[in-house]
Amino acid sequence: MKSSRWAALALVTAAGCTGLATGLAGRPSPEAGLLRGKSPLRSRGVSHVDRLTDGIAAAPDDPPRTDLTSVLASPQSFVVYDLGRDTQIGCAAIEADGDDLYRLELSRDGALFTPLWSAGATGDRGMQPRTARDLVGTGRYLRLSASAGDGLYAVAELSVAGTCPPRWPPPLALQTGTPVDESARLKAWALAACAAAYIFAYRRRAPDFVKLFIAVPLGLVTSLSVQLAEIWPPPPSLRLVLFASIAIVAGAGALRVGVTRWRRARPRRSS
Repeated sequence: MKSSRWAALALVTAAGCTGLATGLAGRPSPEAGLLRGKSPLRSRGVSHVDRLTDGIAAAPDDPPRTDLTSVLASPQSFVVYDLGRDTQIGCAAIEADGDDLYRLELSRDGALFTPLWSAGATGDRGMQPRTARDLVGTGRYLRLSASAGDGLYAVAELSVAGTCPPRWPPPLALQTGTPVDESARLKAWALAACAAAYIFAYRRRAPDFVKLFIAVPLGLVTSLSVQLAEIWPPPPSLRLVLFASIAIVAGAGALRVGVTRWRRARPRRSS
């Protein structure tokens, strides 16, 4: 089964490389579906909604939390797209975590939604593609939500189309994602190194460009905080790295203070 999924996605990726999904004007062609590049009308409890329609698919069996996926925080989380007018939907495709259920619903008024398609669990963990043809539903607003499974809901790509094109699912760019906790681990070590270097290099009379290096650890703090918010509470292995990083910065600060006091306490040589 896994080899067949890889083969299917390889064909999809090859088709994408030929430019079938993009017109000559740089706009998505009908074969890309109705959502390619579209931003949602509204969402709740969903991170990185732009990744849902960016045309990039995660490799099969990829972990759910990576730099390619959008995470739905709970069964109450959702994303709603405005299709512009009442539109008949005939096919859909989603690449999402394999052990959960993902639900698409349609609405004419944006308030009352009716079921269109439920993409059930595949039996395999990690990111897995699901497709459907011959769907019957009409509406202006399309809503995506998730439930069941292990409670970790992640989607790499969502596509729908009115009249199903000959090639479905649409062409996608296949990539291997970097797990969020791995990225956070690297940023934590980089933050510790940069912050410690700044502590040792800083002088009141130092050139301005040296003082401006504070922007590097501050930027890492901001980026790391965003990633930690996505995966909180962090896994035990990441907690150790965070504690170690804090200890390194604290140790660098204590050493700098100690050296400064020692220098000030030294008796000055008389000339």
